[in-house]
Formats: sequence, C-alpha cells, structure tokens
Amino acid sequence: MASLTGAGHTFFTGIGGIGVSALAQLAIASGICVSGSDSHLDIQHNPALGRLADAGAKLYPGHHAENIADDVTLLVATAAVSDNNPELVEARQRGIRTVSRAAYLGELMSAHHGPTIAVAGTHGKTTTTGMLGVMLKHAGWEPTVFVGGEIPMLGGNVSLGTADGPFVAEACEAYDSFLWLKPEIAIVTNIEADHLDHYNSLEGVYDGFRKFLKGATHAIVCCASDPGVEHLSVEKGDFACTWVGYGSEPTTVTSPDGSSYTVSVIGRNKILIQGGKECAEFELKVPGIHNVANALAAACTGVLLGVSPQAIADGLSSFDGATRRQDKLADVRVPGGEITVIDDYAHHPTEIAATVSAISAAYEGRRLLLVFQPHLYTRTRDFMDRFAESLSHSECLLVTAVYAAREAPIPGVHAAEIVQKARAINSDQIGIFVPDRRSVPATLLALSRPGDVALFMGAGDIREQAEEFVKLLRQRSIIA
Repeated sequence: MASLTGAGHTFFTGIGGIGVSALAQLAIASGICVSGSDSHLDIQHNPALGRLADAGAKLYPGHHAENIADDVTLLVATAAVSDNNPELVEARQRGIRTVSRAAYLGELMSAHHGPTIAVAGTHGKTTTTGMLGVMLKHAGWEPTVFVGGEIPMLGGNVSLGTADGPFVAEACEAYDSFLWLKPEIAIVTNIEADHLDHYNSLEGVYDGFRKFLKGATHAIVCCASDPGVEHLSVEKGDFACTWVGYGSEPTTVTSPDGSSYTVSVIGRNKILIQGGKECAEFELKVPGIHNVANALAAACTGVLLGVSPQAIADGLSSFDGATRRQDKLADVRVPGGEITVIDDYAHHPTEIAATVSAISAAYEGRRLLLVFQPHLYTRTRDFMDRFAESLSHSECLLVTAVYAAREAPIPGVHAAEIVQKARAINSDQIGIFVPDRRSVPATLLALSRPGDVALFMGAGDIREQAEEFVKLLRQRSIIA
C-alpha cells in the first residue's frame, strides 16, 4: 500500500469530492483516524461516502470550525474551497498542517517505491486510469489506483495495492493540480480548451500541460492524432523522456527487457499487440472510438511497464466501464417495447459529441432523447455555441439549469440559450428548457415512447433525475 505522509487524526475538507474521498479511504485503511466535512453530504448517492461511514469515519454536513477535533494533526482540503473556509482558518490558527488534495496526492506519489503513472488529458482521464488499473490488477501487479470516478472492477474510486506495485493516479489539470505530480510515466489523452476561468486561453492550457510533462522522468505516452497534443509534440525534443505517440497508425513501444512491440488498431473496436513470437488481439466491451484511444494509451503503458501482451489483452478486454461513463442504468419494458436509460459524465462539447456518437452507433435506428445539465457558468459561457452543436444531433433535447458547483452565477449566462441555439441548428428537434431539474423525469416521461434511448449527461447531480426517470418508467409499466 502507498505510504502516508501524515499520522494521528486527518481531517478532509470536501470529503465528498471524488479525489478527496479516495485519499480519505486510503488513510482510514492505513489505520489513521479520519473525519471530514462536505456541503453536499449525500451518502445515498455517493458510494465513497458510504464506504467511509461504514469504515468509521466521522462525517460532518457543512464547513464549521468546530468540526476540527482537538487531536487533528493534518487537514487535507479540496481546491474548491476558499482560503476563508472556517475549517482552514481554524486549522491554521491552531498550527495544524494544511495541504491541498493535489499536494497530498503528490506527496504520496513521490514517496512511493514502485513505478508511478499519472493520467492527464481534457477528456478520457477516468476511463484510461480505470482501464490501466484493471489491466494491472488482472496481470497480478497489485497497483494502487486513484481514479476520478467509480470503477466497479476496482471496488470504487481507489484501489489499494502494495508498496512496490504501480501507483496510478488520475491527474486533473484544473487549477494546475497535476503539477504536484512528478510521475515516471505521464499519459496525455488529449488537450483542449477547458477551465478557462483559470487558464484564460488555450495557450494557457498548453502551458499547463507543458509544465506537467516536464515533470515526467521516464516516458510520455500521448495521443499523436489529437491536435492539442500535436501542438506540443513539436517541442518533444525539449522533454527529457521517451515520447510514445499512439493513434490510428501503428505505434512501436519498447518494453523494459528491450523487446519491441507494435500496438495497432485493426478494427472498429479491436486492438492488436505484436512483437517477435508474441501476438495478442482483443476487442473492447466499451463502445466508441474515443475508448479505443483510451485503451491504446493503457496498452502502450503496459508495454512500457513490462506487462505481457496477452495480459494486456486479457485485462483490457475485461474492462466493462466506469460509473457515469456510458453507464446503462436500465432497460425498462413498457407497453409496446423497451426504453433504455443511460447516464454519462460528459460536460464538455467534445465529450458530449463523442458520447452521442457512440450511443447513436450502439443503438442505431432508435430515437435518442438527450438530457443535459450544464456544469459551471464559465464553461457554459465559453462553449455556448459548441454545446448547442453537439446537442443538436437528437430527436429531443431537455436542458436544465446550470450546476454552479463552486461558482456564482454570471449575469447574462442562461442555459435556456443552449436549447434555442440547438433548435436553430436542427429545427426538427424537440427542445425544452426545464429550469428545475426535478421536473425533468416527468417531462421526459410525457415525451418518451417505446424504443427510445434516454441519455442523461452532465458533471453535476443529473444522475439522480435519471434514476427517478427509471422509477417513473417502471411505475408506468406496472400500471399498464
């Protein structure tokens, strides 16, 4: 298991966050007393919080100075809280050491004895991290994995391995968080404009990734066909690392014993790894060309680590996805047929387009109903037209109010405009703005018919409405 930098009693501010809760689970599994707080303490819908509560962690709703017990020796905080957070203020006044979630993860990675891998990119980080973790576990390598989502095959958002096994961490670029990580192998799935409230421009995003990659010590594995990665690849001579570019063209990778392997895409969802007398071919369970790219990243990294081609193939072919990534919640039988309900974390126009394309191909010939909850006012402002374009490719679109998260509303930024712009692109589309997300299930129920595929998307709490929609469908089926 990864070694910890703190001892005694550790308090986690923002313990409900996917990254903070993973660190808290590691701490409690290491025998450390754990407590924490969150403004949205929803154990019912947050599996990580449920695991922490079951393991004995003390959880507080809301942030208050009195939450910091007398014996707390370390406070780990999410980047989403401000400097005047009462728990941070209390800890500093009492001389308690405080670190950010990203800094704490960086300390764990630096102290680890096995190979270290950080998975970055504007899109695909969670799935790629999950694929890599599942592949390594399948190969018997006992990795420690920190991932920004629930991966059922890993037992959640963290998997605890041995002190000398691989250490795999999802590396988030928001607030430059990934700069705390100095991995041996850095993976970059793609680079696009996002988090412009922090970076200001695409060039600012490039600069952030440039700094991250210069922290890698052994190899950089990146998607050569991505325009953002291509922009930085002209500088690859400036990086003191092996540069492995994967994509539609065959990629040659050298394993630790000097063997050379070629990793190739040989079909819509198939990958071939070949070298010498070894040859392994596998097909992915998860649909979409973007998932083929994610699997290529994991496969190339596996070769760099010395995992055998067959073990890579067996592990990646077994991967059945991450929660909230093309996550099928139900196939509900209704009079006259069936309605499929899918939930996805897509919250950027590129992610939405990829998800809609993959679902449309997987359920060809069926009517597609989209539900979208915009995440952050700044992102909605920056990508309004691109959201409309990516959401226009369906028969029906429901958009609900912006999930503000850490932000205050921005005057003039309204989610309803996404619907208006999408319908201007596709006049045949049924487009409705539903300001109260709790009204989405009933509204969608009235529009749905047998054979439909209902796809809910967003990084906020829209999954709860997807689950409620499933309940309404089942009730309608029983009544009928």
